[in-house]
Amino acid sequence: MLNHFSFHSVFTSHMVLQREKPIRFSGQAPMGSCIAVTFDGLTRETTATAADEWVVEFPALSASCEPRTVTASCKELKQQITLEDLLVGDVWLCSGQSNMEMPVWSEQPFWYTMNAEAEVAAANHPLIRLYDTLTTKDIAPKEPKYDLTPGASWKPCTPETVASFSACGYFFGRQLQADLNIPIGLIAAYWGGTDIAAWISPDKMARAGWEPFRCPAPSSPEWQDYNKLWTEYIQQYDELRQWMQDFDQSCQYDTKIAAADYDDSNWTACPNGLPKVPYPGRYAHRLVFELPDETAGKEFYLELGTIDDADTTYFNGQQIGQTGLETPEYWSAMRRYRVPLKLLRPGRNVVTVIHDDHFNYGQCDFGTIALEFSGGQRLELSPTVRSTLVRELPKGFPTRPAIALANPLTRAENGPNAPNTLYNANVAPWIRYSIRGIIWYQGCHNCGELSYYQLHKMLIEDWREKWGDPLMPFLIVQLASYEGHQPENPLPESYFDHRPIPEYPPYAVTREIQARMADEFPNVATIVSFDCGDHSDIHPRDKQTIGYRLARKAEQLLFNQGIVADGPTFAGIRMEQNKIRVFFRNCGSGLTTTDGAAPKGFILGDRTGSLVWADAVIEGNTVVLSHPAMPEPQRVRYAFTSYCKVNLCNREGFAAMPFRSDAIDYAKMLAY
Repeated sequence: MLNHFSFHSVFTSHMVLQREKPIRFSGQAPMGSCIAVTFDGLTRETTATAADEWVVEFPALSASCEPRTVTASCKELKQQITLEDLLVGDVWLCSGQSNMEMPVWSEQPFWYTMNAEAEVAAANHPLIRLYDTLTTKDIAPKEPKYDLTPGASWKPCTPETVASFSACGYFFGRQLQADLNIPIGLIAAYWGGTDIAAWISPDKMARAGWEPFRCPAPSSPEWQDYNKLWTEYIQQYDELRQWMQDFDQSCQYDTKIAAADYDDSNWTACPNGLPKVPYPGRYAHRLVFELPDETAGKEFYLELGTIDDADTTYFNGQQIGQTGLETPEYWSAMRRYRVPLKLLRPGRNVVTVIHDDHFNYGQCDFGTIALEFSGGQRLELSPTVRSTLVRELPKGFPTRPAIALANPLTRAENGPNAPNTLYNANVAPWIRYSIRGIIWYQGCHNCGELSYYQLHKMLIEDWREKWGDPLMPFLIVQLASYEGHQPENPLPESYFDHRPIPEYPPYAVTREIQARMADEFPNVATIVSFDCGDHSDIHPRDKQTIGYRLARKAEQLLFNQGIVADGPTFAGIRMEQNKIRVFFRNCGSGLTTTDGAAPKGFILGDRTGSLVWADAVIEGNTVVLSHPAMPEPQRVRYAFTSYCKVNLCNREGFAAMPFRSDAIDYAKMLAY
């Protein structure tokens, strides 16, 4: 039986409550308990349900910068909780994968926004509040979770809190707050390298009759066959396995550092349990915590969350587990290691994690770890964490070889790409919290898959249904231009001068699907980011432009239909002898280019299947295309490739949307 009283973890001090919608508070208490909640001069009373949950509702309020408090009390437990500094404004959920996750600033190379240090220094915005679920991100492959993993909370936007927060989300919220002059709440729920199916609820998939591939659970009999499949797959990559051996040899360490009594006083303290991993190499992290007396004599499993990318873990000096190449999706697999009874000590215990970071993108979060005892008892702890760089990879050491992962092998149930698992753990607990809308930046993991059309529709419908708002704004950031991820050794621009033009570039197809969502739903928009891309970095740094465009589109949809918030979009073509004239919508006060030069990025095609880069001239709100080698052009494309230089925009500065005149009819082909 539940014996405590609390708010659900989405409700904390410093939060922003959604204006113009009924305000709900909820939490947990023993069944039958009498709960009284006082807010804005009103008191509501209720009784905890059989599910040990209580909920109260208050009238909607207008936006207000006046701090409020809410006090809840439980008569039976004689407990009272007060949350302070509550504002009323607009709340937005910021979700997706790594380009939404990319922070304003970090010490990792190529993992921070433009002008990062100056942006952080200027980020004192008391009317912007941040809730970063990345600090407690979790998976739940079985069913939606009742509440978020404890540890995160609402925080005012300061240089300290914004540094690790989503750059895309922050610049969006900053622009909104400046334009609307109301409090803005930003909820971060993202996870790099994740599949869209992981963000959709199980009941939505079931109702749609969608049965995606799901890898077996590690505890199931089928796991042995699946693991064999993964092993056979990895064995194809001799180069990768040799590289891993070379890495290990270059980063040897003395296992004495894992001893419980090892002197780590010269190691770096890690506030909030977040070690910094700025270089490729091998790190050691020591997690120190006290075990309460009632755990004596019990074996348990140690849960460390995800560690990007490989680890060897010790408990009081003895190795208890290891995760590396032999484990499917090892860079994002949840670490759960059994701790033998003989290793336990009363009082102080030490976990040492030897962390191999192969790319200098490695991340780990030890702010909260969990011990799961036999019988279902679960204990969550916040250890003291210290960290050190054991060995940095020598200069000139080759980059880790990439492997092309087949999708069925990247959706294991113990990883973040199993269908529904991220919805269950990181979105479902927020359904009880009223929000204004959603910004979404995802798609790389589903790149080139036509099924992405169906899944994207499903996601939008699903989240709108869950929040009970069929017109909830849903703003999609279209994938930026990109060729291949090698930021340490970027491609020369000359690489693209004479490269053949592909017919079906996967990134272009994904962008086209993203653009179609605005045709399928009201209050859905696609934000162009092609012109902000980087051909050699999948994480382009210009998140300021993206944030601005998102904010302007949100303002247009919700408050001011008259403002320009879109770039030129394709409206049709007309054949004119050996030329094609392209017509556009959303031209604002006229077509132009960002550099004053002729438009770049247009492609002409003919009946033979040939494609050539076109010569382009702006005439009014049209663009006329031609090429001497193509006397009978039949079709047109713009930025329909992985990467190319583009410059077409309207005079308001909004970039043109990539398109092809011969696009397929997704609605007819891929209805569900």
